Amino acid sequence: MFVTVSSVSSQNKAIPPLVPDAGRKLNWFSRNPPISLPCKSGGADLNPNIASTASRLPALVNCPLRPPPRARGMVGAELTVGGWFAGAVISNLVAKVRSAMEHHAALRAAAGDMLYGVEAALPRIRILVEATERRAISRASFAAWLQQFKDAVAEAEDLLDDLETRRIRAALRASGKLGSATSLALRFLRNLVLSDGDLQRLKDVLAKLNRITTDATGFHDILKLADDDVGAMRSVLPVPATPPAVIGRDEEQQQLLKMILRPGAPPCPQDGAESCSGVSVISVVGAAGVGKTTLAQLIYSDPNVKEAFLLRGWVFTSRSCSRTGLEQDIIESFASEQEENLQRKSVSSESSLIDVVRNKKFFLVLDDVQHNLHSQWDSLRSTLARGANGSVVLLVCQSKEVANSLGATAQVPMGYLPSPVLWRVFEHHAFGNQKRASLESIGKKVLQNLHGLPLLAEAIGRLLRQRLDKAHWQKISSSPWWLFSEDEDDVALPSVAIMCEHLCDHLRKCLCYCSIFPSGYLFEKNMLIHMWIASFMQQHDGIGMKEMEKEWFDELFRRSFFQPTIWKNRYIMPDMIRKPLCSIAGKECHAASELGEQKRRLQDYRHLAISFPDFNVHLDLRKDNKLRTILLFDGRKTIKPHEAFANILSHLSGLRVLDFSYSEAKLEKAPDFIYKFTHLRFLDLSFTGMTVLPDSLCKLHLLQVLGLRGCQFKELPRAINELVNLRFLYAEAHTVSLIYKIGKLTNLQGLDEFLVGRMDGHKITELKNLNEISGQLCIGNLDKVASTDVVSDAELFKKRHLKKLVFRWGLTACKPLAEADGFMRTLAGLKPNTNLEELKIQCYMGVGFPSWMAEEQYFINLRRIHLIECKQLLTLPPLGQLPSLVVLILQGLTAIEKIGYEFCGKGYRVFPSLKEVTFLDMPNWRKWSGIEELQDLQIPPFPQLRKVQIKNCEVLIDMPVCCLKASLEELEISGCNEIFACNPSCLDRLTSLVRLKIHHCLGKIYLPCRLLESIEVLNLQRCEVYFQGGKEHLMKLRRTVTNDVHELNLDESKAISTELLVLELSEGYHYLSSCFLNKWNFEASSALEFKLSLHNSSHFSPIHHCVLNYQLIFFA
Repeated sequence: MFVTVSSVSSQNKAIPPLVPDAGRKLNWFSRNPPISLPCKSGGADLNPNIASTASRLPALVNCPLRPPPRARGMVGAELTVGGWFAGAVISNLVAKVRSAMEHHAALRAAAGDMLYGVEAALPRIRILVEATERRAISRASFAAWLQQFKDAVAEAEDLLDDLETRRIRAALRASGKLGSATSLALRFLRNLVLSDGDLQRLKDVLAKLNRITTDATGFHDILKLADDDVGAMRSVLPVPATPPAVIGRDEEQQQLLKMILRPGAPPCPQDGAESCSGVSVISVVGAAGVGKTTLAQLIYSDPNVKEAFLLRGWVFTSRSCSRTGLEQDIIESFASEQEENLQRKSVSSESSLIDVVRNKKFFLVLDDVQHNLHSQWDSLRSTLARGANGSVVLLVCQSKEVANSLGATAQVPMGYLPSPVLWRVFEHHAFGNQKRASLESIGKKVLQNLHGLPLLAEAIGRLLRQRLDKAHWQKISSSPWWLFSEDEDDVALPSVAIMCEHLCDHLRKCLCYCSIFPSGYLFEKNMLIHMWIASFMQQHDGIGMKEMEKEWFDELFRRSFFQPTIWKNRYIMPDMIRKPLCSIAGKECHAASELGEQKRRLQDYRHLAISFPDFNVHLDLRKDNKLRTILLFDGRKTIKPHEAFANILSHLSGLRVLDFSYSEAKLEKAPDFIYKFTHLRFLDLSFTGMTVLPDSLCKLHLLQVLGLRGCQFKELPRAINELVNLRFLYAEAHTVSLIYKIGKLTNLQGLDEFLVGRMDGHKITELKNLNEISGQLCIGNLDKVASTDVVSDAELFKKRHLKKLVFRWGLTACKPLAEADGFMRTLAGLKPNTNLEELKIQCYMGVGFPSWMAEEQYFINLRRIHLIECKQLLTLPPLGQLPSLVVLILQGLTAIEKIGYEFCGKGYRVFPSLKEVTFLDMPNWRKWSGIEELQDLQIPPFPQLRKVQIKNCEVLIDMPVCCLKASLEELEISGCNEIFACNPSCLDRLTSLVRLKIHHCLGKIYLPCRLLESIEVLNLQRCEVYFQGGKEHLMKLRRTVTNDVHELNLDESKAISTELLVLELSEGYHYLSSCFLNKWNFEASSALEFKLSLHNSSHFSPIHHCVLNYQLIFFA
């Protein structure tokens, strides 16, 4: 059925279909133009939404508008099964039936023909489903068939889960102990006797699938469509080059830096704006997608900002529902920045934030600020005012009115990018370094539909970069979706829809799942991957599956569906992407904000994010639901969260994913009937304050991911080691230490920390069979190893998936040397696998290292070594021979007096890959020698060294010349009283330095300016410095901080760097060389902010001929 809309134009354009019962919700638009197939049912009436849309497009004539499918006739993303995913379920079911048929003649007789029919039809079914996922088919009968197929696959999944659970429980009962879960599963797979009920369910499911596959033969015309998709585009985009800065926002960046780094009082308030004590409140204001958050991230990560503030934090305010919650999020953000993790702390008192910020200079970004923050702001602002003078709060918001209402003293507006600048963004992501003049005209045509938004320019540019050929670019530029680009309510919809239609089927399914996330939802990469696997990929197994999904995540990230945050492995979906995606995703996936006021039946949804209070209000709690995912939030608003928790679970027995980590609810205990959720794969109870786990939880034998972070358990159920499919355990070390015989969890892949105990079931031998552990592992309390003879039974050399390993003894004081041999024997038994990339050894009290530390051919992949608080260590292993070592940190090695030739080894290469080396807190280290003898090597020592840090090595008198080489870019020397006294000219060769930091050092220090042309950051405190040569060489200098410098001597009068932003001179110049300030011409540095504090100064000259802001602070 076709509908014709008459107009004066003669163009023919296809309009994407609209879902009839969802307002602006749009069904999938296919890769190819939409098609209309003859409806056997006689067609359908034209939906008013489509008529309304047609009336808004007067330029169209003869537009083939597809009739909207009826209520259950919608075919698109909401009915997506995923041919690949459904095929895996059916294949597993067929394998299960064949295995059972070997022992059941009745099943063999009843199901033989049906099984053959299903197997034969499976390739055809897969093609059919995948073809419909790429196209929108508007035939009601086909929609009904596809829904039946989907329900049958879900029923098959449930059956497989039930049989798997029965087998595991039978295995546990029969064995009496766990042993090897894999071998037991294989044994009982062969010998398990199915009950009559199981046999009947197998036959029923198989019969239903057989009937449905037979019906599929009636859709030959749809199967032919698959031929058009054979040349589908590859799914993987090239990794785009990272731009050095935010394109087109240089002015805003400099303006923000000037405001934030300005010493002393905050900027002058604008008219009508309120001041905020000594804390500046600055705002970045602009529409969604203009790059506000990206610019704020660039400012947040600026080295000058890092140095200027003691505390830095970033909070998404849309996540926090109350003042207490917001304050807690701010505290955790400050803590995470200092501790490099996001683990939450228990903060309950209102004065906690005051204690954190009191008299401290902080920089706080409040992102996604909306009107609802106003009710919390007055109290929060008075708390933040306790911070030190010069602290800054940066508000990122879309509304100028919101910024004004929160008392922003300065605003940086971010408008839409003009076309020439937007083209630079587009060009960067679309072409990279490959310029194609033939494609520029097409690209500029696409640019007209992007509304000056860099986020859309980046996303569409990356999509076009997939194939740099004319056909691909013209197909995208002529997409009918662009007809909706003028819709002011959702300008991003066409771009997002086009991006989605060019995704492969599996990527599209994963992306649609993410539409359930609420605004501002901060998610972890690994957790999202776990959710994908648990929700619709449970029939696939192994580490390979997880690695594949990591590639899928990275692909969606490269296509700009996800944006990075300041936290490692934490991401967010921009609202500009998320809102259109909610419209596109259809019925399967819903966020609470999309439900509206109407009460819905649960059977309408598969994956849902909803608040505690809204659960009973909006949803009809029926037991026939097919819900697979529940993500709960806003638990603070629930009066009795424990009862609400129990009520929710009582109606959701088919769940695969249940996540409370975002709920902020305080739950003391999970309900006892949780054992009924036999299908559950992902359960996250983190940060709920839970103190008790019921024994019944141990019956969730299919559970793969368990999150218990932030919970305060005193004990765990003894049978928790019967969770034989558990692969990832997210919990603090104390919680993990409560698990009895954790070694029975042989499928465990993620375990951050294991604390060695002395009691049976908690010894280091529990690690023996945990050979699937991947990523990182910290083994703590190694001093509790009962016998060094059994350490090797941990068999760390078999853990081939481990990349980072930490050995930590629970000791801080030195031990008698007679006991040192025992420490070495313990470490000798902990030889890791050759795939290890990072090794950290802490509080080891041996005097030397075992032989495996000297096997350079064994550790060919080791990239990072950190030795910390090894206070009795006398000699170092030959780390110089490790071929891949990039970072080396030696900290707290208080017994080391000399580093000699043995440190380099006997090979022809010495530290061939090392880029960063750090020496911290080594008070007895006097000399590093032996390297000079290696200068004649074909490859000189340290060929790639770029960064050197030496701190608190008070008696160090000498450093090898090759460590202070011309290629060095960053040098920090602090608390070293002898090194400059003995070698005043040791910095003469540093021609590539970008950052130089010298603190608390005795002796004269000579800085040859002519060799410091690349210097950008110069930080000198409590030292005597002489600048040699003309300061005109310091033309790249951006920040200078000097503090209590005994003598600062600059002898030329030419202008300083035009890039200089901050010059801070404080705490006591005993002598400022003649006319220093007068001769240092600042005229060119118009952006300079200047602060001068003089204590007991003997000489000071005023600054002439210079226009700049500065403070003069004199102390008596």
